[in-house]
Amino acid sequence: MGGVSTVALIERRPDITRSLFTRYWRDVHGVMAARIPGFDRYTQHHVTPLDTASEPFEGIAIVTYGSEDDRAGLIHSEVTQHIHRDEQNVFRRALLYNLGEGAARQLLGSEDAAGHAMFIVAEAGHDIDADLAALDDTPLYLAVYDLTGGDPSGWNQTDTSGRVFTALLHGVWADRDSAVTAAGKFAGAAYMLDERHVMVDGGRPTPVGLRGLDAVRTIEEAGADNQLSEAVVRAVYGIAAAP
Repeated sequence: MGGVSTVALIERRPDITRSLFTRYWRDVHGVMAARIPGFDRYTQHHVTPLDTASEPFEGIAIVTYGSEDDRAGLIHSEVTQHIHRDEQNVFRRALLYNLGEGAARQLLGSEDAAGHAMFIVAEAGHDIDADLAALDDTPLYLAVYDLTGGDPSGWNQTDTSGRVFTALLHGVWADRDSAVTAAGKFAGAAYMLDERHVMVDGGRPTPVGLRGLDAVRTIEEAGADNQLSEAVVRAVYGIAAAP
């Protein structure tokens, strides 16, 4: 970590159910976003606020790139215009922060660590590094994203009036109680992970990023492993999926 990244904080439209939001973001919008060129890794985190007074974010997306040039696909790709329009189908807001080199810091462990993930969104005036220094329950994974260098107002004419967010912390603890206890030591709003889906890995869409989770589950239930083979995927989609 430490390279170029993009973080999106997503709020569901209130007239859309949580179930529909989850399925649509993952299997429709996410599959579309996985076609944007230049993504090295794209992960969707479906979350729930621990406190109802927090900003009602229910999605946190994190994208990493090999270089700043690779991020140009997010701006100039033919897919992007469709992404903008599609957001309005299920999102009330999408705060997108394009972060430069060094804004993302991996402090400990691996993102793939098995455990209970928690996100902390810090507002202006909160010193997340001071909270980190006081943390006495060692997590399995810990990363911090400095959001101050990103401007979400430029993405899809997003309304950024109100709270200003300056940092995102992503931690994984061994159990839920430890995650909740650790979250209570931070000044920012806490969000518990419900689902995590890697849509792009190593620069290629994963099977979920290519087809959506429901389609992959159907293929696996039928035992149709050949449908996930590189030969079939290339023939149908013209690309190879990540293993």
